[in-house]
Amino acid sequence: MRDPEQYEEHGRNDPLSPEQRQEHPYDFVSLPDEPARGQAVGHHRFFADRLTGRLILVYETLTPLHVGSGVFETAAECGLSGGSKPVRGIVRKLARPVLPGSGWKGVVRARFEAITRSRLGTETRLSKVESWKLPGVLRPEREGKVSLEITDQRVRVRLRSRSVARSWGESDQEVIARQLSNLSPAEALFGAMGYRGRIHPGDGVIEGPASREPLPVPPLEGPAAHRLAKPGEAHRADGGVTITKVEGRKFYYDGPLLTSRSTKGNENRGPTQELIDAVPAGCTITLDIHLESLTEGELGLLLVSAGWGENVGIVRFGGYKPAGLGKVRLKEVKGEVRRGWSTRRWHRPPPEAIGPARAVEAARKDGLIDDSALAELHEITTRLRP
Repeated sequence: MRDPEQYEEHGRNDPLSPEQRQEHPYDFVSLPDEPARGQAVGHHRFFADRLTGRLILVYETLTPLHVGSGVFETAAECGLSGGSKPVRGIVRKLARPVLPGSGWKGVVRARFEAITRSRLGTETRLSKVESWKLPGVLRPEREGKVSLEITDQRVRVRLRSRSVARSWGESDQEVIARQLSNLSPAEALFGAMGYRGRIHPGDGVIEGPASREPLPVPPLEGPAAHRLAKPGEAHRADGGVTITKVEGRKFYYDGPLLTSRSTKGNENRGPTQELIDAVPAGCTITLDIHLESLTEGELGLLLVSAGWGENVGIVRFGGYKPAGLGKVRLKEVKGEVRRGWSTRRWHRPPPEAIGPARAVEAARKDGLIDDSALAELHEITTRLRP
């Protein structure tokens, strides 16, 4: 988590002051200097001591959920009151709202990265940002957009192609073994550039009451990328900004729903808001997830990351998380797995029901969960913003 003394030393605002906690309602689970090592395996066969099968998770929405489609629609087109008012639409399939499997996977992977001390699953190049949004010490003389780059080696690894690695005199088997051994736990399970993951979620089926009115929310700006940097680790370079060390993995505080916000410099215009379509609280989201060659400990890690158990923090899906949206509770875990697999039905081992408590116990026994990181995650996501 952020250290207020470091911020004071470098002339930055205290991130834990009420004003900053309200304006920037998030904190970071810290990263280790060296990422942990994962337990990656190849995809050429199913291993007899690993679990393959089907995991079903059922969530309940505790606050409205907005998974944006990227398209503005009229309120009437969304089935809401308001006629021709423009509304940000949500993702639907066959006219029914869904939680895309990729949306679930991104949230759970971020939590998994945090509690296993994995590398950050983020690209090393960020989108350009308007120079006026940068603090004076980082702002270039010219106006316009500025490029930002992260050079911190604790972010996502990129595996070399086999052709490049073979030019060093390595065999295919040596290349594969070395690449798999270099993956952190999150990359070993969810995948990395050059390695296919072993978690394959389908889209979440949403059932329950439908919204009747558009939901007012505060308009949100894009994240200020320079705020990812630890104090003193963002530098002006070649007309852009280089971040040499990031704070960690970002998570948002908890708090009541926000419907508007005041814009600095425009206080006389009053608070601003926009309208969105959303799935209301009280709905269920059911996800069907295919698991491939997991250890029982990895399954336990996945369940904790998905929100199972006590003191695991708050899980949020979709957009407008700083405004309190997307809060869910994991209410049911079921499914079955087999140790090993076979395409020949008569060779398949018998199925086993998934036991969440047993799997989490295996994760702890194997030392896969970093308790201090999990405590940070829980404290940040349950911390109330002013």
